[in-house]
Amino acid sequence: MKAEIVMIGSELLLGQIVDTNATYLAQQLNNIGISLYYKTTVGDNPGRMEEVLNQALTRSDMVIASGGLGPTDDDLTREVAAKVTGRELEFKQELMDYIEALFKKVGMRMSPSNRRQAYVPKGSRVIPNPRGTAPGFIVEDPRGLLIAIPGVPAEVKFLMENSVIPFLREKFGLGQSIIKSRVLKICGISESALGETIKDLLTTSQNPTLGILAKQGDMEVRVTARASSEPEADSLIAVMEAEIRRRLGNIIYGADEDTLEGIVCSLLQEMGLRLSVLETNTGGLVAQRLVSIAPQVLKEGFVAISDEAKRRLASTAELEADSPSLANLLAESIRRVSGSDLGLAIVSKTPLSPIGEKARQEIDYGRTYFAFASNQGITNFEYGFGGWSKDSQPRTATVALEMVRRNLKGMKMEFVTKEK
Repeated sequence: MKAEIVMIGSELLLGQIVDTNATYLAQQLNNIGISLYYKTTVGDNPGRMEEVLNQALTRSDMVIASGGLGPTDDDLTREVAAKVTGRELEFKQELMDYIEALFKKVGMRMSPSNRRQAYVPKGSRVIPNPRGTAPGFIVEDPRGLLIAIPGVPAEVKFLMENSVIPFLREKFGLGQSIIKSRVLKICGISESALGETIKDLLTTSQNPTLGILAKQGDMEVRVTARASSEPEADSLIAVMEAEIRRRLGNIIYGADEDTLEGIVCSLLQEMGLRLSVLETNTGGLVAQRLVSIAPQVLKEGFVAISDEAKRRLASTAELEADSPSLANLLAESIRRVSGSDLGLAIVSKTPLSPIGEKARQEIDYGRTYFAFASNQGITNFEYGFGGWSKDSQPRTATVALEMVRRNLKGMKMEFVTKEK
């Protein structure tokens, strides 16, 4: 079954409110096994609303329209829905009685405009709304099902869970299917390379389905299964997860609620090691992320932006070294000076503000150098993030944490940009 949601309200198009209803409706439809193909947002204009609803009913089996059921002149969903489905509006005395009783209950005078909310398209199924004055309705059109509900989030949730979802389950025999997801956390591969590596799974697997979400420096692969029971869903997910792990290997650092900093902190605690970090272009983000999980694993965090600050760890002559060598030097220096087991240095000459093209050419613009020091030596890695440092700070911090994880696990640090 193909579904479409139509979000109605000029305030949505003007960016005056965040459309949380669309996300909620999509989740609810997915949970009962209905595929959402389209989402459209339209303002409070009758002509455009009519065009959008006609198009939706033409290409989808079911349409949920949210918004435009209030009492004011710009609440036009009732009128447009009636026109689109070839019906007249019908006055429902029982709805009027309910609205009047609601105002009386709260001690407020009802405006004459609220009478508009007692009208619905003739022959439609009324969806009572105990949470507000605007009832919804369901119209069974030859082209498909049109469901109209208010736009107030609390009312949307109540009507969906207590009226719309039960109606859809009964009408289409959807049963009580289980939707379950497993999220694999990945770092050290480009989005394009990841997509190519699991391309066939993304395009051919129907149950479970796969989706890729790029984050700031890492990525997620979501595996979602639909089944009649939780054990069946778990089994479907386990088979797919095993195949993904076979292809990607240890660039998968965790799953579900795992965080990269959490994994790193756990490894440091298990091994009884402490880390000191020197950051030149990440504003202390690496230290902050570690401390938010387990402060005891961080021996010292040092943000050194100026050469004056760096001279606490290196001489003026040493600061003239190329960036890779400087990163190595600072990683070992922060480890030694702080008395820590491990040292991590993140070095970049990219400025924190925009610069001209000539200045770009005179510095190593956009590249960041990472060095990890232990009593067994130093490993290093470099990567070009592009852009100003302030824009790439979260990504840089993520890559730095991944470098620590890989060194602790005895893995080579690399960034895959081609299919594995």
